[in-house]
Amino acid sequence: MFFRNLYRFHERIKSDWRLLMLVSYLITAVLTTLLHLLKPGTTGIPLDGYLSTLAGILTSIVVTTFSFVFVALQLASVQFSPRVIRSFFEYDQFSRFFLWSFLACVAYLMALSYAGFSDASLIYPKFGIVGSFYLILLVFPLFIHHIIDNINASSITHNIARRTVRELDILYDSRPINQTLPDTVLIVAPISGYLDSIRYKALERLFPANPDVQMVMRPHIGSFVIQGGLLAEIHGPSAKLPQYQAITNAIQACFIIDKFRSYDQDIPFGIRQLVDIAIKAISPAVNDPTTALNCLDYLGTIIQKAALSDSISKEARLLAQKNIYIREFSFEQLVDLAFDQIYFWGKEDYIIVRHLIKTVTNLIPFIPTPEKLTVLVRQVDDLELHYLHIDREVFLTQYLGTTPFIRREHRNSLRDHLETYFKTVIRQIDQLGTDSQGLQAKRSDYEKNIATLSLSRE
Repeated sequence: MFFRNLYRFHERIKSDWRLLMLVSYLITAVLTTLLHLLKPGTTGIPLDGYLSTLAGILTSIVVTTFSFVFVALQLASVQFSPRVIRSFFEYDQFSRFFLWSFLACVAYLMALSYAGFSDASLIYPKFGIVGSFYLILLVFPLFIHHIIDNINASSITHNIARRTVRELDILYDSRPINQTLPDTVLIVAPISGYLDSIRYKALERLFPANPDVQMVMRPHIGSFVIQGGLLAEIHGPSAKLPQYQAITNAIQACFIIDKFRSYDQDIPFGIRQLVDIAIKAISPAVNDPTTALNCLDYLGTIIQKAALSDSISKEARLLAQKNIYIREFSFEQLVDLAFDQIYFWGKEDYIIVRHLIKTVTNLIPFIPTPEKLTVLVRQVDDLELHYLHIDREVFLTQYLGTTPFIRREHRNSLRDHLETYFKTVIRQIDQLGTDSQGLQAKRSDYEKNIATLSLSRE
């Protein structure tokens, strides 16, 4: 909690140039005074060479850094909008502070040497020295982190929305949000952003145990919530709700909302990133299918781990003891998120389709329950490749020329992988020993498909 409060304070001072200057001057003044008291310096020893060296270092940092920054902004303007370059300096207080602080420090160091105030016994050169090291060792790393953060797509959209909302607040009167339900306490989002994580243990300790009261969370971790939007509902008898109403703000503080999604508690976020990389890799502009195949391999690893994991998380079980119920992604949702979009954008590339079938086939032996096996079986069925395992004459008369796979070699390769997939599913159904009517019907269908595959090859 301490580090999060420190981060919030840092973000606050970054948005106000007055706080930036005040904090910076206070830090420099305190450190300089301590240095002057501990090391007064020897009279008659000039520090001109030392000051000019620091001025050269600061100048080199500014020139080099902003050269890279302008290249990064040029790339960002091509990808997003040319107007982001203008907003980078006009609305970004920290970037302006960084530039002018370095230039002001260089000017101060040069002025000391020119005016003859560079004697080691004076406090003036110590201000320049401490200020230089403060800029190099603290402000410069923070600026690099700030730039990396601000050229991110989420930051750009977040900043645009924040500035526009602020103007709406200035120009117009807002109407109050009326959200009331009988026998219900509502927990709403204090700001707009992504639900980054939930402080489960703090929430469990804070929430009074009562068998007649339950709390139901609405958004998933990683969902975008708007200011005033519903985070959770507390249901119970009217007589018992006032004590929960009194701790609404404390409960609200257990929901961490940020402008980014993160890996903390957000399983779909990692899947989303791999899917994005794969989609971009198979786009005509990039044309890098090998990267897409690599993403499919690691998506298979994630789905395997999800299949072997419990459907309910440890945190959910902990909170359920106090009638607190959180929303979690199901195995089916994770599988759809991992494979659906890649297939949609790569369905005309037989390499992508073949590797997707191979990935699912490799997962089948690790599936521990009939329900999860049904999910994966449905995933391949949704590829709609039925025309590859029908009678060859029917295919030649009805489907030839209408499929995305023009070459016979590609179609036969897909048939080979489908046959391996069918056999693997049948073995896993037998291994599970399930009496599920749906899976048994699927087993019968797949046996027929295996028989017709030999008749469908061209």
